Amino acid sequence: MSLLACENLVFGYASRSEKKSGLVDAFDFNLEAGEVVALMGANGSGKSTFLKTLSGFIPPLAGKVSLCEKTQWTSRERARLVALVRMGRMNGAFFDRMTVREFVGLGRTPYAGVFDGHSAEDERVVDESLELLDLKDFANRWMSELSDGECSRVYLAMAVAQQVKVLLLDEPNAFLDIPRSRKLFVMLRTLARERGMGILVSTHSVEYAERYCDRIMVIENGLARCEAAGEARVKGLLDWTEKF
Repeated sequence: MSLLACENLVFGYASRSEKKSGLVDAFDFNLEAGEVVALMGANGSGKSTFLKTLSGFIPPLAGKVSLCEKTQWTSRERARLVALVRMGRMNGAFFDRMTVREFVGLGRTPYAGVFDGHSAEDERVVDESLELLDLKDFANRWMSELSDGECSRVYLAMAVAQQVKVLLLDEPNAFLDIPRSRKLFVMLRTLARERGMGILVSTHSVEYAERYCDRIMVIENGLARCEAAGEARVKGLLDWTEKF
């Protein structure tokens, strides 16, 4: 069973005049349990918009997106199934006054609510998520004290604590150094295999996409194409990376 499926999907934005402007031609796409798919394409090609559409932040212009073979979910049900992680720093007093542990604990909100206390299971999951992202030593630091790279790891830890089936990542290694970027992609592959998750990760790193991902999806010139990672280059999906 596909964790996420797109049928005849067209995504984009509707203008104030209600004129719809699709960024791609209609296409189908499935995300299976246990796989990591790299999402690639030039800046402005529509990668972030695609991820927002899959997560339910914006509706499709045409076609449909289903999670676990259903298209209708309550907000809480959806939050237990899919998480979208974007790397832009979350500014504001509310987040700045939280410790790393408190922020990661927000990942348990779909199960306990924002103001409810955490159960022993919630605390165990938070501890595990902090450990996985090498954040145990940061647990009691304020979010306002962290670098962009450290914040990226905290956002990922929160998504891991959410225990979703589908994880959508928008350039998660944008602020990470090379060793942590590599460790991130190894971790994503492990999460997919061991927890049966489906992971779609937007990245500009061709090396990591080919080495650590099962498939590569490219959005270019209004078309969305997807091939096995080992075949993407020979089938021309990576030609866009050599254009000047």
